Amino acid sequence: MPKSLQHVLSQIDKLQKEADSLRAKEVSGVVARIREAIAHYNLTPEQLFGRAGRKAKGSAASSGTAAKRGRGAPKYQSDDGRTWSGVGKRPAWFVEALANGRSAEDLLVAKSGTPATSTSRKPSKRAKTVRAAGVAKYASADGRTWTGVGKRPKWFNEALAAGKTPEDLLVARS
Repeated sequence: MPKSLQHVLSQIDKLQKEADSLRAKEVSGVVARIREAIAHYNLTPEQLFGRAGRKAKGSAASSGTAAKRGRGAPKYQSDDGRTWSGVGKRPAWFVEALANGRSAEDLLVAKSGTPATSTSRKPSKRAKTVRAAGVAKYASADGRTWTGVGKRPKWFNEALAAGKTPEDLLVARS
């Protein structure tokens, strides 16, 4: 007896519900085992996920340096390792060091990551990187080209819609 489409679809729906139920049971078991292991080994979120997670505002972990916050490389460093990028409000340790007779030049960070001893350090300017022009991989009949990197150009999409394949548009190499 041939099966009808409706019969097959109802079987698929029934099997999908059964699969979802089995998956939910398995997930709850896995989560329980993970929680048990976390409790047993006293694992922290940083140990599980690294330091990429967000930190609570105002916590000791979030009061790190500007470099840790991604606001630029440290320019000044205290003897105990605290740093400041030189941008924004001066941190208390920096103001205190100045009040105690140290100069800003004394607190400059050397390339080795320790405070510089020389006062003739000149900040380096970031060099702009120049990207070389890519070699054309695809070309249209009227001479427009595309390297194959980045967003597809309009002419490329139009050619595909007209029935051409990407292989049809490849630039011939000799």
